[in-house]
Amino acid sequence: MSKEEKMSRWGSEVLQAPVVADCWNRNVSAQSIVIVAHRSPDGDAVGSSLALHHHLRAMGLNSSVVLPDGFPAFFNWLPNADDIVLQDVEMERANALIAHAEVLWCLDFNGPKRAGQMEEVIRSSRAFKIVVDHHMEPELFADVLLSDPTCGSTCELIYGLIEAWYQQDSLSLETAQCLYTGMMTDTGSFRFSSVTGNTHRILGHLLDSGVNQAWIHEQVFGSNRIAKIQMQGFAMSEKLLVWPEHRTALISLTQAEMKRFDCQSGDTEGLVNQALALEGVEVAVFMKESEDGHVKMSFRSKGEYSVRDLVAEHFNGGGHRNAAGGILENTPMPVAIEFFQSLLKKWMPV
Repeated sequence: MSKEEKMSRWGSEVLQAPVVADCWNRNVSAQSIVIVAHRSPDGDAVGSSLALHHHLRAMGLNSSVVLPDGFPAFFNWLPNADDIVLQDVEMERANALIAHAEVLWCLDFNGPKRAGQMEEVIRSSRAFKIVVDHHMEPELFADVLLSDPTCGSTCELIYGLIEAWYQQDSLSLETAQCLYTGMMTDTGSFRFSSVTGNTHRILGHLLDSGVNQAWIHEQVFGSNRIAKIQMQGFAMSEKLLVWPEHRTALISLTQAEMKRFDCQSGDTEGLVNQALALEGVEVAVFMKESEDGHVKMSFRSKGEYSVRDLVAEHFNGGGHRNAAGGILENTPMPVAIEFFQSLLKKWMPV
């Protein structure tokens, strides 16, 4: 694909970070800057939002971070995580911040629909909107788009913007910690194929900026409740389905099963990757039942197999080639599993 074709399809790509920086510079005097990310925020969403928040502060600017809902407790240590406004907790305040923003940074999502109940207020806001994202097929709803689906994380793109501002040498420790966290979690601790030499170049600078990578890894992955470990053991021993002929594995958890183990936000993280790590498995799925009767799904794959295509066609979702998410609304878990199994002959032929 030529550079012109990329520009037509994706808007500004990662090499156009200086262009995005220039657009931002024309709005840098804004008094009301709001940063938003997607629902069920992960490490990259929280990390990129807080990293930009800290960096804008270092530039002498005020900003607010608004997220649709809560994030796993193992990200609570991130600097100023308690500054984040959660829309499902403070709806009136969150909506007012977005509605009256002069500049709205939209991070780690390719369209307002991914922001859940914040979708309409994001669309209707008259703010100058800047999207920074690495998911495929972005919706062209913003004034400026920086999108690179080949990049491993939005945090890596945020670092590219900071470089475009020529401010990487004044990176604060707080910003560096947030960037490292998002890059680490969205690349599977730097083992996914999206990791490049540029990723490691950035990591080197973050470590030189004072980031203690061992400490961060311990905060995110090294503090597990007994109930969480017991639930994950139950899931792997009692709820694992494997179709060897289709090289596919599936784990499911109902609301009753998660309540049995006092499941908290983030407790199911990693289950789908455990299924993918099984010998002979190339596609793994984790399904969990939500309180409102939907079945939410995480898909992972190895190599060239695109779970994103499967999710886009059948599960009202999207994501990356090897990592995607979807949903079946108002569907009992047995029906969801049966439906998925019916697709295997087409999507994973023997």
